Amino acid sequence: MKPNEIIEKIKKSGLTGRGGAGYPTGVKWERMYQKNHQLIYIVVNGSEGEPGTLKDGYILKNYLKELLEGIKIAYQIFPQTKEIYLYLRKDYFKMYKEKIEALKGSLPLIVFKEPGGYLCGENTVLVNSIEGKRFTPRQKPPFISEIGLWGKPTLVNNIETFFRVYQIVNDKYQQTRFYSITDTQTKKQIVIDLPLNLSIYEVLNQAGFLPKNNDFFVQIGGGAAGQYFTPDEIKNQNANLGTGAIIIYHQKQISLEKLIEEKLNFLMKENCGKCTPCREGLYYLFQQLKNNNLNDKKITDVINALENTSFCGLGEGAGVSFKSLWQKKEKIWRS
Repeated sequence: MKPNEIIEKIKKSGLTGRGGAGYPTGVKWERMYQKNHQLIYIVVNGSEGEPGTLKDGYILKNYLKELLEGIKIAYQIFPQTKEIYLYLRKDYFKMYKEKIEALKGSLPLIVFKEPGGYLCGENTVLVNSIEGKRFTPRQKPPFISEIGLWGKPTLVNNIETFFRVYQIVNDKYQQTRFYSITDTQTKKQIVIDLPLNLSIYEVLNQAGFLPKNNDFFVQIGGGAAGQYFTPDEIKNQNANLGTGAIIIYHQKQISLEKLIEEKLNFLMKENCGKCTPCREGLYYLFQQLKNNNLNDKKITDVINALENTSFCGLGEGAGVSFKSLWQKKEKIWRS
């Protein structure tokens, strides 16, 4: 198949990025292709720092050859690619570097170990980290599709996205995605490949993870940026959100205060401190929690500021997540 034919096939499939943002993959690749840049870079994002997200590790373990075939397809479309970076978080790098090196063939592929943490999964931070710069996000625009790695146009997609490209080109794609499911009570985890159009209820039921009573709630999309849903909402809520991670919590196991503390400890540790809304907003919420003052009226304003004025996705995602939790707290911890 010719490059434009492959891109058209990806577009017709409706594939969206599986790293969390959900941007149409075919459209993204087509725009890069039409620019006809003389030199570009490709980055395969396997940072997978979103709590509760396990799918990229699952693909590396079970579908490594197929993933590399998907990367080869991208190289076929963009032969002007100077280097391809397979960007892996530290444990994945340790487990799979040698296997990848043995299978990559003539691909100009560099297996790169993520030097930082959660924030390195953000595209511009990822690019900075490869260049040896501080792990802070870049101002956009310009977008990395125009000025990215080493100042050149850069195409970045998630590991699962490249795996699905392989399936599409080989007529194996069945409109599915990987869901990562974690039950915080039993500590059981699973990655399962199911259709995109299922509700949260259907995914949990088919995976055998649906709790037997209604004393639970779920967070979906990612453990730091995911939204919250109650048992009466999950039958009508599509599960195809964010990274496809579903975390099951149980009201009797965790309080509102404990859950907020858990999320804040993670976010405060992983944020870069660059922007005021994120840095100060998270600290303010932490102080209110420690002072047993979670009913402070300013909390809603701080959450809105996080969502709407943060410099990058960490603060934005935290705002969306906390807003969802805050709006449903009485419903979740009902008497």
